[in-house]
Amino acid sequence: MNSRSPAGKPWRPSGDNVLAVTASDDAERTTADASRDRTLVLGAEHLHFACNGCGDCCRRHRVALTHRDLARLEAVVGEPPERLVEWLSPAEVDFAAESASFVTLPPGPRLMVLAHASAACRFLTSDDCCSVYSARPRDCELYPFVLERDDRRKPRRLTLFEADGCGDRTPTPRELSSLARADSVRWAELDDYRSLVKRWNLAARHRRRFGHPACTAEQFIAFIGSSRAYESTT
Repeated sequence: MNSRSPAGKPWRPSGDNVLAVTASDDAERTTADASRDRTLVLGAEHLHFACNGCGDCCRRHRVALTHRDLARLEAVVGEPPERLVEWLSPAEVDFAAESASFVTLPPGPRLMVLAHASAACRFLTSDDCCSVYSARPRDCELYPFVLERDDRRKPRRLTLFEADGCGDRTPTPRELSSLARADSVRWAELDDYRSLVKRWNLAARHRRRFGHPACTAEQFIAFIGSSRAYESTT
């Protein structure tokens, strides 16, 4: 998720932290390899963080979605995608951090986020569990880890996003390699989504030049859905 404040803004670390996933990344790592990573990366103590299931992040934060996130949710939930999302205005989000994800719609620029109900994510159950855990958005999967990379895209620092007083400490640390792979996938999917948003917004500007109204949120969701279908055949 991009950095969202307790006021309800999306969380996602800012920056182009995309790292290509290679076959070697998927190779089994030895204990010595994992130990070396924990030594080389600043903030490696945060690899011991473990969610305590309090559900607080599901109430305080809004989760920005990509077309891939939405497709996974739609497949699991079986509801129309329009029912799974809400649209935030620039006044409700850190626009500077999220500007490339804002979609031009009739009311103005809007950010597509996971829908809330009763002041929490609509998929948070009464016992503070996620009912779509296997298909949760990439930002949820990575929360609260913020992985910084050097100029060669190698992990160099690990911090936690607004996690004071949140979570437990597990004696067995999470492997940096698995965290880095998940982070790479998240940023790659976000790049793809922002490319689609750029195409949509360019078309919206052309429509405005010729006096046509902007297309609707439902049409945008159909647009990103058709893009997924096209990619699956190529």
